[in-house]
Amino acid sequence: MSRKDFQNLDDEALLEYYHSTRNLKAFRLLYSRHKDSLYRYCIQMAPSGACSILEELWNGLLEQPPQLGGRRLRSWLFIRINRLLRNFTGTPLEASQNPEDQGNKLLAGIQQLSRIERNILLLHLECRLPLATVADIERISLRNCREYYRNGKVRLEEFLYGSKRQPWQIQEVEEASV
Repeated sequence: MSRKDFQNLDDEALLEYYHSTRNLKAFRLLYSRHKDSLYRYCIQMAPSGACSILEELWNGLLEQPPQLGGRRLRSWLFIRINRLLRNFTGTPLEASQNPEDQGNKLLAGIQQLSRIERNILLLHLECRLPLATVADIERISLRNCREYYRNGKVRLEEFLYGSKRQPWQIQEVEEASV
């Protein structure tokens, strides 16, 4: 099977082909499809342990085919990495050393969120998973998932841009009535 033939296979078929033939070209293609989004997600959830967690994920996938249980491989990968992250006991990312650096400020803001809000925001925004899949990963209802998503987004915006200010006319009227 040529590399062009691999391009036409979906993730599940490619994984099955790899485990039946142990053809590393098939695994490399599968790896290249998912490595970036998994890395971005993992580095924001556990910066100090991202490499070891990802290594454990990919080694497990290489050694034994996962039991997908009707799920897409992409969903299974995020469910699995989420479990690995929950078992990881590392130190969270420290606050930004340079507040002018928006990238560090964003990472610091993400780290200020609760674990579940951070996880839901990253899985939905960064990894582009639908909220229904994120709710399945977190084992919560879709309604609760949406609420955590909204709250996390508001808290992150407040951290980055400050609280919403009221127009000056309203403050002037309130002060005059007191």
